[in-house]
Amino acid sequence: MIALLRAGLLCGAMLVLPGCATVALNAALRAANPQPAWNGEVAVASDPPGARCTVNRGDRVMAEVLATPGTVQLSRSHITLEVRCVAEGHLEGIDLLRPQDDPAVFRMAPNGIIGATATVFSLASARTMRYPAEVTVALPPALFPSEAARELWFSGRRDAIIARRAAALALAEDRCRANAETTTCDPALMVMQREQADELDRLERQRAQAGVAAQVAAVE
Repeated sequence: MIALLRAGLLCGAMLVLPGCATVALNAALRAANPQPAWNGEVAVASDPPGARCTVNRGDRVMAEVLATPGTVQLSRSHITLEVRCVAEGHLEGIDLLRPQDDPAVFRMAPNGIIGATATVFSLASARTMRYPAEVTVALPPALFPSEAARELWFSGRRDAIIARRAAALALAEDRCRANAETTTCDPALMVMQREQADELDRLERQRAQAGVAAQVAAVE
């Protein structure tokens, strides 16, 4: 027991060594993120359910769900994927699967030649990246019974998009205010702001495509 304690203290005092630094790094990640590493599964749902969805990388279909809800199997990647869903009586719904860090994956600390090489390899191969475990794609009705019903649906979606990042944006903005004397801000803030703006732009395009029964009848 004493020998183990001495070994632990020695390792703690020598975190500059790749082995000790790697142990400490992974122990800290495990403590902060106790969930297991991502197994490649992504649950795909839609609102309303029963839609046919494809997961796309550009023009290439990576996976498909014939009727939601369903599960797809994806590989780790740095590429943002597009989930496109269609259902009768609804406009096409689109959402994005953005890759994120998987803290449950074992990694070498970037110390020394071995650690630096392993880190470069992990970054290049996306070995430590993952996709969100689930995605739900909202499909607006192609035709709403009234203008009020259309506005209610799209305002609810706008609120949901804003709420999705509200806490993370507030935290990033606080960091920027705390470092107001510096010339740089949290880069994650700009990324999240751009992502949110893109989602709101897509929603507005959907709103412009959605019809209202009374207006359609008047035209006919």
